[in-house]
Amino acid sequence: MTARPRETGRARRADVLMFALGAMLLAVAFVWMVALLRQAPLPETVPDDPTPAIAPPPSAQVQRLHDEAFGVALDGLAMRRVVQMLQWRETDSPLEPGSEVVSEAEGYQQVWSERIIDSSRFRHPEGHANPPAPPYRSQSFTSMQEGADDAFAEGDWRIVPPARLNLPENLAAVFRAEGGWWISTPEGTLPAVGDLRVRFEVLLPSPETAISPPNAGKTSGEPAGTAPDAVAQALRWMGRSAALLLAVLGAGLALRAGAAFARPGSVLARLNGAMLLAASAWVGVIAIVLADLAARL
Repeated sequence: MTARPRETGRARRADVLMFALGAMLLAVAFVWMVALLRQAPLPETVPDDPTPAIAPPPSAQVQRLHDEAFGVALDGLAMRRVVQMLQWRETDSPLEPGSEVVSEAEGYQQVWSERIIDSSRFRHPEGHANPPAPPYRSQSFTSMQEGADDAFAEGDWRIVPPARLNLPENLAAVFRAEGGWWISTPEGTLPAVGDLRVRFEVLLPSPETAISPPNAGKTSGEPAGTAPDAVAQALRWMGRSAALLLAVLGAGLALRAGAAFARPGSVLARLNGAMLLAASAWVGVIAIVLADLAARL
C-alpha cells in the first residue's frame, strides 16, 4: 500500500524538476538571444545600383595624428575633436546639425551645440545668458595640406570611446567619461549652461577604398564585408539558431511537466506527441520574438 504513494511522490518531484529545468533553459535562451541581437547587426547585401562611397584622396595615408591641446594621439587618415557647450537657444531659431536638446521652458531650450550662440540678441536675454566661447573648439587633424581635409567631410567617421584615451592630469581633473564623451559636469550633478563635452572621432580606410574602387568585383546580392566579417556573421547565425533550439527544448520540457499537473480534460493535459512539439515550437518562437523586442529597448 505504501509503494504506490512513494512512486507517485517521486513522479511528482521528477515533474517539478523537469518544469524547473525547462523554465531555466527557456530563460537562458531568452537572455542569450537578447545578447546576440544587441551585437553588431548583420550586413546588408549590396544593392543593384549602390551609391558610390566617398573615397579619400589618393595621397591619403594612415598616420599618427596628434591633438596637442588634449594630449590625444590616434592612427588614421584624419582625426577630429568635437567640442560642444551647453547653451540657451530660442526655440524658433534653427537647430544646428549635431545639436542635442536637453531641456525646454517658455520658448527657450538648453542645447549641446558646437556653434557659439549669442544670447545678447535674444528677445528675453535676462535669465538666458550664455557664457563666452570656451578655450577649446572643434578641430580637425589630418596629414594632408591645409584645406585637404574637406575631402573627408562625408567619410565614415568612428567615435573613439573615452576608455581608449588618457587625458593629461590637468584635463583629467576637469573632464570625466560619460558614454562616448568627456564631460565637464561633476559626477552626480546635472549639466549646467557653460558645461563642455568633448569626443574624438577617427577616419580609417576601408578595404574597398584602400585596394579597389567601391564595390569592385561584387555582384548584386553578395554580402558586403571581408572574409573575417563573413565568418563572424556565420557564427552569429549559428548562435541564434542554437538559442532558438534551446528555447524550444526548454518550452517542451516545461509544457511536458505542466501537462502532468494540469486538470484532466484541460487543453494542457491533452498535449502529447505532435501537439506538444508544435506548442513547444510556438512558445520558443514567441520567446525569441520577445527577446528581439527587449534587445531594441
